[in-house]
This record gives sequence, structure tokens and C-alpha cells, in this order.
Amino acid sequence: MRGMRVSKKIPALVPAALAALALLLPAAAVSAQQNPDISSLIGLNLEEAFERLGAPAQVYVLRGTEPEQDDVVFYYSSHLYLFWYGNRVWQVRTDRRYPGQVFSLYMGDPREQVIETLGRPILELEDCLVFHVEDRGYPVQARLYFEDGALSDLYCFRGDL
Repeated sequence: MRGMRVSKKIPALVPAALAALALLLPAAAVSAQQNPDISSLIGLNLEEAFERLGAPAQVYVLRGTEPEQDDVVFYYSSHLYLFWYGNRVWQVRTDRRYPGQVFSLYMGDPREQVIETLGRPILELEDCLVFHVEDRGYPVQARLYFEDGALSDLYCFRGDL
């Protein structure tokens, strides 16, 4: 489910295997975590994600109310999260601690600046705005959450799942 907090870790063997694999990846992958094109991460497979971002700092299981809503979540130390389903990234999150830019915005930017930068949202609620980002044979959308009028959480996801 979009926006749920991670509740359970995968057994310790998985992060250890990922850390070992990270030693084989180029150092440039770590810097790619700071300002990746968030929407371009949607649809990556495991090999492509490791090439672009390196190994995650942590891996979690996020249980949904139905089995098909279960996700594996990769957490990167830059506060970037990749949500996996069917061996592909279907959702990307950045939280309030994310230091880089996403869609030319920083966490903490005011709601008015978000609308000025991204244009008119397709859905406007009290605590969030939803934007259509692009169409790649499937819709890509972004849901931006606000606390006290400041951008605090961002999810970019396949809009058809």
C-alpha cells in the first residue's frame, strides 16, 4: 500500500549477500543515490538497480492486507526507498531526510512552490498532491505529502498497479 511504513526485516542473510555484491559494483553508484531521476527508477530489475544505486543499506518486507500487496523494500542511506513487486521496482520513495532534489524540489519546500514547479496536480487533498509524471506504456504518478505546508514525503509509482 502506498505510504505505509516498513514493518518487518528480511532475514540477515539477504542484507549480507547484498553487501557482498556491493563490493563488485562501481563507487559511482553511491553518488547516484543523491540525485537520481526518480521516475526512471520505476521498472528497473535487480541488476539495473544495483548498477545505478549500488547495494541498499537495509532490506525490509512490507506486508499488505492481501498477498499481492506485499513488497520488498530496499532502503538506501540517502533516505531513498525502492519498492519491489514481480522482480521490478514499482514505487520509489524519498522521505523528509532526503538531501537531494526530486523533480527540481527539495524536501521542506512549501506547497505553493511545488505547484509552481510541477503545475496543476491531478488530485489535491489536504495533506498531499498527486501529479501525472509521464507515460511509458503505463502511467507514472507522484504523490507528494506535506506537513505544516512543507514537502515531507514523496512517492513516485506506477499508477496502474
